[in-house]
Amino acid sequence: MTQFPDPDTVRPVVVQGFRAVWRASWPEERPGFGIYVLEDPDAPLEQLDEAEFEATDERLPYFASLWPAGDSLAAAVLRASIEPGAHILDLGCGVGAPGLAAAVHGGAVTFVDWDLRALELVAHSATVLGVEPAALHARDWRRLEEDLRFDRVLGADLLYEARNVPAVLTVLAERLAPTGEAWVADPGRDGLATFLEALPGSGLRLIERRRLPQRPHGVAVTLLRIALLGHEPP
Repeated sequence: MTQFPDPDTVRPVVVQGFRAVWRASWPEERPGFGIYVLEDPDAPLEQLDEAEFEATDERLPYFASLWPAGDSLAAAVLRASIEPGAHILDLGCGVGAPGLAAAVHGGAVTFVDWDLRALELVAHSATVLGVEPAALHARDWRRLEEDLRFDRVLGADLLYEARNVPAVLTVLAERLAPTGEAWVADPGRDGLATFLEALPGSGLRLIERRRLPQRPHGVAVTLLRIALLGHEPP
C-alpha cells in the first residue's frame, strides 16, 4: 500500500494568489490521505465585485471549500474496492477529494471543473499523493465534448439547484459505460427529490440509496448508486 507523507510535513502552496493548505480528514479510511484546500475559502468570493457576482451566477467559486458531500463521498470511495486502471470521471470536481480517493486505488481519473484554480489544487494534491490524473479538463461539466465513457462517475453536491437535474441525468446517461456505475452524493438539496422522480424516464436506474456514515462535518449525506437501464454493473 502506498505510504503518504506525514500531513504535518506537507507545505502550503499558492494557487493564483490564494494560499492552500493540506487537509488530511480521513485517517480511519486511509491514514495520510489528504487534499489541498484554500486556507481562506471565502477569499475568491470576496474579490468579486457586485457586477461580477451577479454575472457569475452558477460560476461562483464553490471550488474553494471541501463540501460535506465531497468529504463523505471521498470516505466512501476510500473504503470501496476499485479496479486498478478503471476509467473514472470526477464531475464538477472542485478540490477533487472523491476522484483523488479513486486515484490512490489505481483508478485512471479524469477531473472536470470549470474553474482552473480547482484543477490546479487537484494537480498539487496528486503530486503529494504520488498519483497521476488521467486528465484535467477546465470546462463546464454539462458540455463535455469528447465521446468518452467511464466505469464510474463520481458526483458530489451536483443537485444544489433543481435546474441542474436534467443536465446531471443527461451527463450520466451519456458518460456511463454499459456496465458502469455512478455514485452521486447529496446533502439533502431541493433537487434530490426532482432527480429521483426523473430517473425512470432518463435511461438510468437506481441501484441503491443509502445514508453514508456520519462524518465530522455533521451533515447527513445520501449516496445514490446509479446504472444504465438494462445493464448490470459487475
